[in-house]
Amino acid sequence: MIVHFLVSAALAGGLPQASVPPTRDGLIAEATDLLLNGEPLPPDLDARLMELSPADRIEVLIFLRRSGMLTDPVWTVDRLLAPRKEGER
Repeated sequence: MIVHFLVSAALAGGLPQASVPPTRDGLIAEATDLLLNGEPLPPDLDARLMELSPADRIEVLIFLRRSGMLTDPVWTVDRLLAPRKEGER
């Protein structure tokens, strides 16, 4: 019985965050959870945003700005439209 509980708990945890590439919907869901819990954005957010395609990156930044979670820093056009960077974390 205990073994089943431990296995199900381990499977529910999924993969560690560092090994899962970010997605637009995943970052928006994470930011929503942080907003509802009154927590700040993670310090590695910029690197994670750069792993998204430019279109997805812009959508996440729009969400963060409209929700009031992102007030700094300013993103230049070159940085917004830069190609996706794979796994820089």
